[in-house]
Amino acid sequence: MAEKILIAYYSKTGHTKKAAEELAKITGGTLFEIKPQKSYPESYFATIAVAKLEQLKKEMPALSGDVKDWESYDTVLLGYPIWWFTCPQVIKSFIAEHDFTGKKILPFCTHGGSGPKSSAEEIRKLANAQSVGSCLDAVKNLNKNAIAGWLLQK
Repeated sequence: MAEKILIAYYSKTGHTKKAAEELAKITGGTLFEIKPQKSYPESYFATIAVAKLEQLKKEMPALSGDVKDWESYDTVLLGYPIWWFTCPQVIKSFIAEHDFTGKKILPFCTHGGSGPKSSAEEIRKLANAQSVGSCLDAVKNLNKNAIAGWLLQK
């Protein structure tokens, strides 16, 4: 039986969404946009201020929408922007709301120059997944060869 892939992502500006759509073309996976119930501010500076407060207070923003047939997926490609050197709290909410037992998580990220940092380690700590792979830098490595190698992680 073929591996069933979910591409779950949060995108504030559209960069992560573009990466998710490219991954969907290559893998045939199903796209799911992670959405907070309360949108982040339009302004970049206001958004990073809110994001920093969420991180400091360990707040878990409420989400809207559900993944249909969650149990049927084997692998979750989890996409996000890097905010304050890690994944945003909205991603941590998504992890907390889903049972990753028996699933493989392959994180991918977009950023403004900082790189993936320790975001995969953070996800590894939070998710009870079968495995969590290294984070694909979707700014530098969004090409078929890099993606093919990243997808082969156990």
